[in-house]
Order: sequence, then C-alpha cells, then structure tokens
Amino acid sequence: MFNGRENERSLTAPLPAPRFMAWWWWSGLGFAGLFAALWWAGADRPPAWRSPFGFVGQIFGGLGAIFQPNSRGAPIGARLAFFLVLLLLLYVLWRATRAWLAYKPGSVDVQPLEDATPEGTPKPSDADLTARLRRRLSDSSMYPPATLPAQAPAESFLELLGDVEIDPQKLGTVLPKLLGRVRPKLAYRVSGILQFRESPLPDQYGMTVTVTAFLFGGSRATAVWGSDWDDVVRKAGSWIISTMLPVTRAGRRPPWRQWWGRELKPELYEAYQAANELSRAGRHHEALEQYFSAVRLDPTNPYLRAELAETQEKMGLHIDALDTCQRALTLDGQDARRYGKRLWQSRWSPHWRRLRYFRHPRLHRELLGLRYRNSIILGTSETTARQWCQREGSNGDRTHEHLIPLLVERYWPTAVSLDGGGALRMRERWRQHKDRKGSGQNSLRRILENRTNEAEVRLIFQRAAIQETTRLAADDAWARVWLYWPVRLWSRIRVLWPSSYYQSVRGPRPSVTRGAFQINRRVWGPLRLAWASCDYGIESSQKWRRGYAWRRPGARISWEKLKVRSLRRKLRHVTWLGSRHDWHTHYNTACVYAVAMHGHHTAETLQELAESAVAHLELAAQATRGSLAMVERSWMVEDDPDLDVLRGEETLENELFNNFVRTAYPSAEPIEKTAPSDRCDKQLREYDYRLLEEIAEVMQQVWNLRSEKYEVDIQCATEWLRVERGIWESIRQISDDANKRRWQDRVSLIRYIQTNCQPTSSSSPGFPPPLAPDASANPNGLPSSDVIDRRLALLKRYLDATRTSTTSDDGQRILRDAGADGVARLNARTIRELSTGYAAAWQTLDDWLREESAYKSFRDALDNVPLLTRRSPSTLHRRSPLEV
Repeated sequence: MFNGRENERSLTAPLPAPRFMAWWWWSGLGFAGLFAALWWAGADRPPAWRSPFGFVGQIFGGLGAIFQPNSRGAPIGARLAFFLVLLLLLYVLWRATRAWLAYKPGSVDVQPLEDATPEGTPKPSDADLTARLRRRLSDSSMYPPATLPAQAPAESFLELLGDVEIDPQKLGTVLPKLLGRVRPKLAYRVSGILQFRESPLPDQYGMTVTVTAFLFGGSRATAVWGSDWDDVVRKAGSWIISTMLPVTRAGRRPPWRQWWGRELKPELYEAYQAANELSRAGRHHEALEQYFSAVRLDPTNPYLRAELAETQEKMGLHIDALDTCQRALTLDGQDARRYGKRLWQSRWSPHWRRLRYFRHPRLHRELLGLRYRNSIILGTSETTARQWCQREGSNGDRTHEHLIPLLVERYWPTAVSLDGGGALRMRERWRQHKDRKGSGQNSLRRILENRTNEAEVRLIFQRAAIQETTRLAADDAWARVWLYWPVRLWSRIRVLWPSSYYQSVRGPRPSVTRGAFQINRRVWGPLRLAWASCDYGIESSQKWRRGYAWRRPGARISWEKLKVRSLRRKLRHVTWLGSRHDWHTHYNTACVYAVAMHGHHTAETLQELAESAVAHLELAAQATRGSLAMVERSWMVEDDPDLDVLRGEETLENELFNNFVRTAYPSAEPIEKTAPSDRCDKQLREYDYRLLEEIAEVMQQVWNLRSEKYEVDIQCATEWLRVERGIWESIRQISDDANKRRWQDRVSLIRYIQTNCQPTSSSSPGFPPPLAPDASANPNGLPSSDVIDRRLALLKRYLDATRTSTTSDDGQRILRDAGADGVARLNARTIRELSTGYAAAWQTLDDWLREESAYKSFRDALDNVPLLTRRSPSTLHRRSPLEV
C-alpha cells in the first residue's frame, strides 16, 4: 500500500492531493463562528428587522457596531476578536478555493518553452513548439491551457493581503478587492527547457518538463527524449497529464479511479489514449496491441478489460473476448468460488452475499461494463457456440482448452438436467448436492470437449447468459437504491441553479441504463433461451432454473408460438417499470425484434418485425450523442450478431435496414453486400489486401527517395536490405490464409514499417488502413472475395519459391564483407540502380493488386531486382543488367 505522507516526501511522489472537502468544512465552521461573534456584538442593539428576520438583523447590527468609529460602537476587545476571526476565515477560504481549483483543476498555465539547444540545432521556433504542447494538452480534454495572463499567485496568505487597507468608511471597495484576492486563478504551471544531445542514441531531442502546483508548493520535473520534436512534445504532454491526473477530479473517473493519489505511469496513459484513438479510427488490430499494453501495465483495471473484450468482439474474436471477460470477473475482490456461489444462490436463501454490492457500491460500478459485456457474449450464443465448436474466434491455439476448466467450475448447473440425448433427468433433483455438482461438471466438460453438438453448446451458453443477466439486473436494482440517487439529486439541483450553464451530473453515468437491463432480463434473454431450447429440442426451457435462480428471468416465451402482439406487450410492460427511453433501451428493443425474426413467420410478420426494429434503431440513433454516434454506427451496421438477419442480402428487411443506414449515417460509399455468416472472415482478407496495397505504395516512395541520394554509408545500405527482407517475410506470412486471425502479424508489420520507413509512412494518408472497409473507401474499389483469396494465395506460393529473401541476405553479406575490406560508401550509380529495381518491384505489386497490370509483370520485376556482387575489394557491381 502507498503511504501518503512518505509518498509526498519522496522525490518521485505525485503532486500533493488537494483536500478540499476538509478546508470547505473548516470554512463553514469559520462562517458559523463569525456569525456567532456578530450576533453577540449586536445583542445590545435593536434588530434592524423584526421577526422572522430578527436574527439576521442582530447580525447586521453587530457588524455596524464593529465598524462604528465612535464610542457607541463595540469595545476594542470585540473588534480585535472580530478581525482575528475574519482573518482566520479568509485564510481558510483561501486554502479551500486553492484546493478546489487544484482538484478541479481549471486552466493550466503553460509557459513559453526556453531554448537551451546548441546553435544550429534543427528545430521549429520556440513559439511553435509551445503551441504544439498546448494543443496536446487541449486534445486531452482534461487540462486546457490558461487563456488568462500567466501570473503566479501569491505564495503566502500575508503577501496576498499585504497592501489591502481595511477602511471602515470604504467597505464597498475594500471587500470586493479582498474577496477578489482570495479567489485564486491558477493552480498549476507547466514550464519546459528544450535540449539536444550529440550521442549515437536514436533519441537526441529532449525537453526538461516541470509541473508546479501552487497548492502547498509541490512540483515535479523530468526529462523526456524522442526521435524528433513531435515525439518529444507527445511524451511531454503524456507525462504532464499522467502527473496531474492522480490528484485532480479526472482521476476520480474511470478508468483512473484506482490511481488516485498514486504514481501513474505515462506509458499507461499513452497506451490507453492511443488505443481509444485507433479504435475510433477503425484500426482494431493496432488498438488491440495498445489495449494489451495498457492491461499489462494495469492488470487489475476492469475498465481496460471491458474495452479490450469489446474490441476483440468487434474483430470477430468472440472466444478471446469471452476469455478476457471470464478471467476478469473476480477483479472486485471475490474469488472464483464465492463468485459461483453468489451467481447460483437460491432465491430463498437469506445470505449476506446477495447484498455484496449494496455494501460495496463502487465495486458494482467498476465491474458493471465488464459483467454486461460477458453476458452479451454468452447471450449471442449462435456465434459463440459456432466458433467454439469450429475452434475459431481466437488468436491463440489453446484458448478453448484453457477456458474449459473455468467454464466448468462456474456454469456447471447449466448441464445438470442434460444427458446425451437432451432429455430432462428428473432424478437429479433428489440427489445430494455434491453428487449433483460432480454430475454437472462432468456433463459440461464432456459437452465442451466433444464439440460435436453445436445446439447443446449453444444451450449451455444461453443458460449461463440468462443467469448472469438476472444476477446483474438484481445487483443494479440495489445499486440504484444506494448508489445512483445522489447523482440524480445533484443533476436536479444543477437544473435549478442559475450559474450552472452546463446541465451535467457529478460523477460518471452508469454505462448500462436501467431500461437496457430490464429489456435484457425480461425479454431479450428469455427470447434467446427459448430459441436455443427449441433448436435443441426442449420445450420448457426454464424448469432447470428453479433450483438455483434467485430471481425469475421474467416473462415466459414460447419460440414456436411467438406472436408480434405478445412480444410488443411484453416490451410495453418493461416500459411501465420505469425504464428510460435512452439510446440503449431503444437499441436493445430493436435487437429483440431482430432476434424474433429468426423464428418461423410469414412474410407479413417478418416485415412487421423488421419495421419495428428499424423504428427503434432510428430512435436510438437520434438519442446518441457525441463521438458515440460513429462508434455505435460501426457496431450496428457491421458487427452486432443480433442484427444479422437485417443484413441478409436482397431481402425486404435488408432494404429497410439499408434505408435507415443511408438516412442516419449518410455516406458516399455503397453498403456492403456480404453475407453476415462469413462477413468477418472476408473483412479480414480484404483488410490484408488493402494493407498490401498501402505497403506497396509506401515502399515505392521510400525507394524512389533513396534513389536520389549521391552517397550512402555502407552500413545504412545494409540496413535497407535487412528491412526489405523483413517486410517481404511478413508479407509472406500475412498472405497465408491460415494466419488470417493472427492480428499480431499485421501490427508487427505496421510497426516495422513505421519505425524503419520514416517519414514516408507517417506522411502517407492511407497507411495504415482501418479494419472497417467503410471508414476510408478505396476510389477504385476492391475485387471480389474469391479474387482476393486467389491473389493472396498466388502471392504466398510465389514468395515461398522466390529468391527475394535470398537476394537480400546475399546483398547484406556482400555489403558487410565490403565494409570489412574498407569500402565506406556506395556510389550514386549503385544506389540508383538498386533503388529503382526495388521501387519497380513494389510499383508492379501495387499495380497488380489494383488490377492495373498482369501478374507476370510483378513476377518479372521481382525477379529482376539487382544482385550485388564483388569483383574487387574496392568496388561493387551488379551481376546482370537492370531491366525496367
């Protein structure tokens, strides 16, 4: 545990945490003492007003007696006591306002950067770098730079009041001036000194950054180094934010709540911000890498685990997402055994564990998003069960095997009533609990290991989902009694407060609304359970729960006799329970209608269900605010399994859904006509194809720039060939269809090019491309999925047999031998021929992928890449003439 006092005294301690609540409490006590003194001073004078304002009048009478100059005023002792109490009150108010401003924290004073670099150092102007640093802080939406004059506040209370003359005859001008002095304007100041070092290290540009907190005079300083000035500004901004985050109000919000008053690593904040930006841009492969980096630095943060699982689910890795959620469900302090007991607790058992989140409401808020994500992954059982039985949906080879013991221990009651044929075994009800648990565990382990009956696995997952949903809804009901009402009360007060220009709430809203919980528990969960039970061959799908459930799942729904009118009535009853019509409620309602379309209905019924689903999707889109709109657009249009039936090709329901998409999210791009069942696999191969196009374009520009050089150090040329070999080897792995789920290969290649091909890769607008194909449309479009598969397979076979890697290896060996013999540089002719040869190979690859040239042109260009040979110790020559 962190020791707060020792932590503040250490050199690497965070800034002092502002204790504004204590100072405001003492301010209130000081006001009470001042009023008591004034009331006592005005006891001998008639009140200015009669009852009920007699007390107030006596206080003002005492104030007049204090400042009355003649002998009729208060005695000298009372006046001295009054001024002493007033000074103490002003001091406490000064400390309270400073502490509140430091916690808030308000604007941050970013001083102009000082230049300490040697003369001739290449860099932008100091004002430009200062503006970049301020923009970096502004983009964080946490600590905007100050827009007022940069003037440091007084360091002591005596300096603050030193030149204020308290004249009883001029109280109208003295008091406003005094109160204006008490109110602080700045709490933090940021300053920096630019530096440069001559060293063989890649990071030569640096900045010494200092953050000064005027509260208690705390300060911190560090030195950051980068490959260029933009890298330095980025690292400096991340360090500034991570320094202030644990002691300000933003540190009380997710996902940084656990870091309040602790040392926050800048790498953690930077990884989380990069993951969010990449996820919003549709680059989910790179976002996953950043999320894993953030989780590695903060493994007990449930918010990071939930966002990681959501990104995995968007990539179609449902088993990986399930594994992430299952292993993080006990981050609230309870072990796996207690979690299982609480999950399957009987409705008649008056045990204290059912009130766990009533006693620890903050734990419920922290685990809310993670538990909800887990229930949704289990609830979309047709996708999860299909990937489980086909051993897909995972980036690892043994994720399924490692997940089986955890699922068996946690969800064994879902298999108690099942045998090999799917019939109910009524004798299980009379067995002892130990025998029943062992039988359920053995049955569930057999079901998960065999992978032969997808319907049985689906029923298991669906039962587990409805149990998780029921327990989560019950916990949310207790939380709304104990946790959320202060937030709602504060929100109502702000509506009536005149100075509150922004009607917000104190603290974060729950990530899942009550309406969404009620829809899932009472309609969505039982509807999906009825669907899975019907496919398995069981009619009464809820008898298995009576021995274990604490609360009933809601309405009983028959899949074979499902009617639109009864479904709409059940949803209307949920609305009567007080559900709010926010976007989440409307969206889950649309999902209910979409899931119901999988039943056996007539064409008129399907159209009615589709119209109801699209109508609620329109309401959800209208209620969505801010940047959430684009995020929900991607999930709604492409990824959500509940809406797969609306994406069916050439159907009336699909036309209704496409019209909604065109209306809610206008775009110049055509709507994708890929079947929902294999859309994710095709999306991955299309992403590989677009990635190869962008890589070919970037590398062509890189080699064209290299051909313009007159002389190149031989070590640099060796590095060129080493990088070239690594890129072609990565392309060979990505072209393999068996590796389409290995997202690390794509991220490693992107990072490899970004590191070794600067600044061309950073200036290319299309590199790297987003995973979602509609985020950045290709002007020429993409070939069909069959053409993409054939071309990638052809590229894979050719790279397996080609001598591209051998050519690069031979060239590196020859260049190293030449360097050992004293050859220091390559001449302009060799550089030009080598560069144009590789540029031609990359250009023909780009032309072939864009259907602008034949495959033979690419193969010939790659075969004609120049080979380096040595005829003498001092010269380098090509083995064959260059063919362009």
